[in-house]
Amino acid sequence: MTGEGVCCVSQALIKYILGGKFKEKMRRIKHALILISILFFMGADFCLASSSFLENISKIRKSDGYTFKINYQTTQEWTDGLIFKLFCVFSKGAELSFTSSGYSNIKKGWHNTEIKIPIVYRDRYGYIRDYRVEMYFKGILVSIKGM
Repeated sequence: MTGEGVCCVSQALIKYILGGKFKEKMRRIKHALILISILFFMGADFCLASSSFLENISKIRKSDGYTFKINYQTTQEWTDGLIFKLFCVFSKGAELSFTSSGYSNIKKGWHNTEIKIPIVYRDRYGYIRDYRVEMYFKGILVSIKGM
């Protein structure tokens, strides 16, 4: 974007914020601050997401239930505080979540883990129609992968 284009955009933003009555001005300033803070936190979230992310998920149906294999990568030298949450929608309408144990002292690189769901859930709630996995790093959601 050229200098003239930036100047025009900033002039338009100033006119938008300062145009109208006082209450209208305050509302517009509030909206502009909210927009700026949202953009800031979105940028911060992308930085966290780059430290660990989900690569793929596979569902295996066995005689004793389901096994979900989760492949993920960590990019920091050592990673602590990873937790995986599996959300399943069953054919009889129930939606349940299953949480893995916490993982710490994970070296940089590719890793895999499993979450097992006993056959009792299939007998009671039916077959799994849809699922997604969420990865949390120190309590903050950093990656989502679905079916």
